[in-house]
Amino acid sequence: MSILQIQHLQKDYGKESKVVHALSDITLSVEGGVFGLLGHNGAGKTTLMKLIATISKPTSGSLSVCGFDTQKQGDEVRRLIGYLPQELNMYPTLTVQDFVSYMAELKGEKGKKKVMQVLEQVDMAEFANRRISQLSGGMKRRVGIAQALVGNPQILIVDEPTAGLDPEERVRFRGVLSRFAKDGKCVLLSTHIVPDVYQLCEQLAVLRKGTLFFRGSADELLAYVAGKVKLVELENETDLIALQKKTVVLSTTYEHSKIQARIVDESNRYSAQTVPETLEDAYVYCMGGKSYE
Repeated sequence: MSILQIQHLQKDYGKESKVVHALSDITLSVEGGVFGLLGHNGAGKTTLMKLIATISKPTSGSLSVCGFDTQKQGDEVRRLIGYLPQELNMYPTLTVQDFVSYMAELKGEKGKKKVMQVLEQVDMAEFANRRISQLSGGMKRRVGIAQALVGNPQILIVDEPTAGLDPEERVRFRGVLSRFAKDGKCVLLSTHIVPDVYQLCEQLAVLRKGTLFFRGSADELLAYVAGKVKLVELENETDLIALQKKTVVLSTTYEHSKIQARIVDESNRYSAQTVPETLEDAYVYCMGGKSYE
């Protein structure tokens, strides 16, 4: 049985002529492991996560977690979920241990042992008595993961957990999420940082303007641009503008007063150097050629 089952999910905001379709007819199933959710800001990733976490209700369609309906069996679903939103408000004067203890009590979990166990999982046990205000950004994100792990959830939902972190903290985060996803548990990772998805996720989905654009493996997404990525040298910005009207420009760099444009040559019309494709190339291509940065 799928850990997460989504059927024809719709989420609208507004009324009558001003209706905004945040999510449109999403059907998706997720098994164990780390599942990546990619998409531009505004694509619907956070909306979908809030629906799964029972923070918001869908306009239509259904969601179930381990067989429990999120609308009819919300209490059962919440016991199975750990959630780290993109912005988690913390109390700066509390210590790490006190903050996680407070969040644990909100879930009906008590006991110093349980709190210390989750702090150990995220390498924060030695900082248990440090105040939140004294932590770095990466350490705060680890505390956020710790509070989500309280209660031993079946599915961990994390929204942009590595945004703004340095490379060392990102590697540390990937390790924490990978360890959790063992033994049939599931991590739903929402991000626009493609390397994190490539390192962690066997399966992924791409949301585009509230619709499910792609669902499959990283290799299947790469197939969209396999053998089609080329490096074109341009003289100036005028040439770049002209090129953008003819093909998908993935990225540009400036070297020796010239522009190096990485493009997708779908019809093999450019006699330029073919270069190895990356998952980032495939993602930007699927998003219409606009870089996610």
